[in-house]
Amino acid sequence: MPEVDAKAFRRTCGLFTTGVTVITTSVNGQVHGMTANSFTSVSLDPPLILVCVDVRSKMAQFLSSSKAFTVNVLGRHQEEVSRHFAGSSGDWHGTFLPFGESVRLDDCLAALSCGVYAQYPAGDHIIVLGLVKDIYQQDEGIPLVFWRGTYTSLAGDASVRACLGKIV
Repeated sequence: MPEVDAKAFRRTCGLFTTGVTVITTSVNGQVHGMTANSFTSVSLDPPLILVCVDVRSKMAQFLSSSKAFTVNVLGRHQEEVSRHFAGSSGDWHGTFLPFGESVRLDDCLAALSCGVYAQYPAGDHIIVLGLVKDIYQQDEGIPLVFWRGTYTSLAGDASVRACLGKIV
């Protein structure tokens, strides 16, 4: 089997536009967070989502300890939040709110409170399945998205602007 160049693989995957989330959890009263774009829904019955976490990250250890986490969907105004939890900026001074068995970011577009349902090793990552136990969503807002290695938004898209009043 031919070896795939890691940089080419990353660039190619970067052509797939993703939303931006921050995974939060609480361990021994301390809140921890990690920016993640590897997030998707898996099942409606039961309501399951998945996130992918680097095995070397502290978050992998925290999720094993806490057994509960929140997926926070970021709005276009929250790029600094994403950068902070990705480890590239220390200037964010936001607020966490209690949410289910964990916490959520104040002012996120949406949040899913989850219990750890299962974990599976997958190369240099762990696939974490979360059983959704509670849902929060704002009535309006535009998501922060990531494409080709940079943050962007759908704000310039006329079809998005037309749909903003229809978001439920």
